[in-house]
Amino acid sequence: MKNIIYIIVLFLVVTSNAQTTLKGYLEIAERNNPELQASKYKYESTLEKINEVGSLPNTSIGFGYFVQEAETRVGAQKIKISISQKLPWFGTLKAREQSVMFKANAKQNEIDIIKKNLFLKVKKIYFELFELKAKRNVLGKNIVILNTFENLALIELENNKSTMIDVLKIRMEKNEIQNNIDTIDQRLKSKSIAFNLILNIDESSPINITEQVMIANTHELFSKIDISNNPRLLKLDNLNSSLKKSELATKKEGMPIIGLALDYILIDERTDMPNLVDNGKDVIMPMVTVSIPLFSEKYSSKQKQLRLDQKSIESTRVGTVNKLYSVFEKAKRSAISAKNTIKTQMKNIGEADMAKEILLAAYENSKVDFEQLLEIQQLELKFQFKKITSERNYYIQISILEFLTINN
Repeated sequence: MKNIIYIIVLFLVVTSNAQTTLKGYLEIAERNNPELQASKYKYESTLEKINEVGSLPNTSIGFGYFVQEAETRVGAQKIKISISQKLPWFGTLKAREQSVMFKANAKQNEIDIIKKNLFLKVKKIYFELFELKAKRNVLGKNIVILNTFENLALIELENNKSTMIDVLKIRMEKNEIQNNIDTIDQRLKSKSIAFNLILNIDESSPINITEQVMIANTHELFSKIDISNNPRLLKLDNLNSSLKKSELATKKEGMPIIGLALDYILIDERTDMPNLVDNGKDVIMPMVTVSIPLFSEKYSSKQKQLRLDQKSIESTRVGTVNKLYSVFEKAKRSAISAKNTIKTQMKNIGEADMAKEILLAAYENSKVDFEQLLEIQQLELKFQFKKITSERNYYIQISILEFLTINN
């Protein structure tokens, strides 16, 4: 139910185009990632091992020919055929199968871990690309605004209401912004190549990045309780269960091994006594054997090793839970902080716009104070950059919360 709510809210939070694009990129990354494919092959290999450990030992078949015939009352022994099968103690094979099954489940958890890490990398770079693209758009709009200021300053210069210094200041500010645009273009190119390489596609492939995101209370949907479903913890649980089943199998291996055998001896008829009762009658001899492990110290030692390994995993799990909880709290606090920063910067941007309107409105009555106008414009650009960076931070923290709590 929580996952369904999350999807619905995510639809409201991010534009439809952005959602479709990001989802498509995640699908490409999953399909093309070589590490993920290698992990899937390991999982399939482990599944095949279940059949291996659940099978009985090889059946022994023997064939013997009496070079020197052994005479019996009913005739000479000619050929002996033997077949035998060892049977592990009851439940041994089942315990081995269950142990490997839990190992296979742990391999499946590894696939989920790799997929989660991959998705988080894709999302981080995607929102970093969003930040760069949004900042570039803001800088482009600032160039247009400064062109308006420059034209206004030239008009004021003709009317002796401004100086050439005002014009030069505006032009210097334009040069700085253009330099920032060029820098961002280079970063966009570099980051785009990195993004395509993670997707394992041609590095020059075009990337479609959303131009706008909307911020809602998405972080409130995540609960620390859901960390129990994190594949890192599930993997440790499955490994621990596998060790318990291995311990049980080892215990049963220390029990007697039962063997079933059957000998068939071909008897040649006696020609000197053709009327002998049972003359030439073959011999069938079923047998039962028991293999008793009198020296079972190796089994006790192996059980002790497995119990110690279980304790090690249990301790590791406690540490992992604490670490995931810590990352969760940090991500949630960072998301809240980013959202608050966005609200603050939106207010600042609105007030900066009002300040510019006031300064420009004074143009009808007196000369324009271009120094204050440039100062306000620089402040607004600073606020816009902070807002964009906070939007990027917010969605990266949401991606981290999703990484911690939601299964793939």
